[in-house]
Amino acid sequence: MKIKGIHAAPALVTIVAAMMCAANYLDINKLSGDSSPYLTLAILQIICIGLPTVFFCLLRGNEYRPLLGLRLMKAKHVTLCLYSFMLMVSGTIALSLLMYSFFPEAFAASGMDSMSIKLSDADDSAGFYTAITLAILPAILEELLFRGVIRAEYSKYGGAAAIILSSVTFGFLHFSPVRFPIYFFCGIVLALTASAADSIMPTVIVHVANNLFVLYFEKYVYRIAGKHSGGLILLTFIVVLVTLISAILFFSKAESQYWDFATKNKPAPLIKKKSIAELPLFAQAILSPTLLLLIIFYGVASFML
Repeated sequence: MKIKGIHAAPALVTIVAAMMCAANYLDINKLSGDSSPYLTLAILQIICIGLPTVFFCLLRGNEYRPLLGLRLMKAKHVTLCLYSFMLMVSGTIALSLLMYSFFPEAFAASGMDSMSIKLSDADDSAGFYTAITLAILPAILEELLFRGVIRAEYSKYGGAAAIILSSVTFGFLHFSPVRFPIYFFCGIVLALTASAADSIMPTVIVHVANNLFVLYFEKYVYRIAGKHSGGLILLTFIVVLVTLISAILFFSKAESQYWDFATKNKPAPLIKKKSIAELPLFAQAILSPTLLLLIIFYGVASFML
């Protein structure tokens, strides 16, 4: 008997999170020895995220593959990717400014381990390897896990459960309570993109592009804002405006994708009929014991790391 998605999904994320916590205590330089630390980091990411995800899919069987959204990207998805990227970048900056205004010390401290800081310590010759290990590979692995497996597991309990809970667990994996709203927002945008495209390939591209932006360009946005009096206010106004425009464009494009499903008599993704004489499906997902266990683990791990 297969374990229900509301139990299996958070259990898988808990296993991955526990492995990442353990890997956090490893000394990458000592572990690498004479080899490249970037290669060591890449191998750790594959072990902690990739292997549990693939093993989980194998346990689910061959019929599970169509549910993962491993379909080739189509030309009509390019515009959707562009709007999704614009919304992620502008929304992330807006939320960062908001969180910094409320929790300046905690938010600044949480950034010391961010990808931007790691890149600043690397020489130019290592930039290519930094991009692979901190932007490209994590995006591929996380999209397969969250927008592929976790979204598929929760899709049986409705679109809301699939989108929201895949985004919540995505935020948990980054172990930063003060930055959780940012990761949750990114998860929502990526989950909506995957649902509109009925594929995770566009989300991989958007996720990689967003990571590369954080690595190479985000720091310049804040530097420009800080050089002029009133720069922060101007930046906030511009970012909020771009976020609103991007949201309108993104949801308009997503709506057209769903309209395309309807014209072709194709069932829209993440649709689940309500069960009779049962708790609401979303409530079942929220009250899962394994999800509550994941929340407790997240709280403890975030405090310790």
